[in-house]
Amino acid sequence: MLVICEECSKKYNIDESKMKGERARFTCQECGHIIVVEKQAGGPAAAPDAAAPQ
Repeated sequence: MLVICEECSKKYNIDESKMKGERARFTCQECGHIIVVEKQAGGPAAAPDAAAPQ
């Protein structure tokens, strides 16, 4: 997953499989800003139920 620092725009490539929980927190190596990321829910196959027939 690509994560971009909100303060300085430095890009990080985060491996979701190495995240222990649903969220991860780390400090930007450029500016020191604390970045919080959440795992993406399943990807495109897990679309909202609004598209499912009723």
